Amino acid sequence: MQRIILPLLFISIFNGACAQDIQLPSPDKTGGIPLMQALNDRQTTREFADKDLSLQDLSDICWAAWGFNREDKRTAPSSMNKQEMLLYVFLKKGVYLYNAEEHKLQLIKKGDHRSVAGLQDFVADAAVNLVFVADMKKAGLDSPDEITPESLIPSHANSGFMAQNVYLVAASKGLGSVIRAWIDADEIHEFLELDQMKRPLYGQSVGHKK
Repeated sequence: MQRIILPLLFISIFNGACAQDIQLPSPDKTGGIPLMQALNDRQTTREFADKDLSLQDLSDICWAAWGFNREDKRTAPSSMNKQEMLLYVFLKKGVYLYNAEEHKLQLIKKGDHRSVAGLQDFVADAAVNLVFVADMKKAGLDSPDEITPESLIPSHANSGFMAQNVYLVAASKGLGSVIRAWIDADEIHEFLELDQMKRPLYGQSVGHKK
């Protein structure tokens, strides 16, 4: 009997530890509006309704921002294919790290911490707040002393590629979005318990228009 109980107990504990992660459905790669129409409809929104996004919308947004669209290659380019960007997702029920390999959100912290993702009041109202973080170790640097404004230029560009992808998906779905440079990078760094090789660069709010 003990031989049966112990494996079952281990499985129960393991499942409990993973239960708060969010497995996203496969991205809808056939829906949406024509690209030229999405470009025409793309706009910045700073007023958001108090309404959650569907899991499918969340899936499509994360995949468009930083998912894999072919073997070892992303939907957004990165300098020399370093793929140094990390995508954090702030929702009403928790803060998550997007795992593109498994297309899921890994829980970092429970609770509504959306206001941490930016300094404007509307940030706390948006259903989703993305934070783009550069992992400079993945970018090829060895120590925090090597991180300079110049070394971060490729990651700033990569953040822009990711944000534009999100803008276009938002436009396709009739959602609002805004990229934000006005963030408290030090507060986010401390809140996410990041090491010194990781640097928060931008935030982006997405949600239903008010």
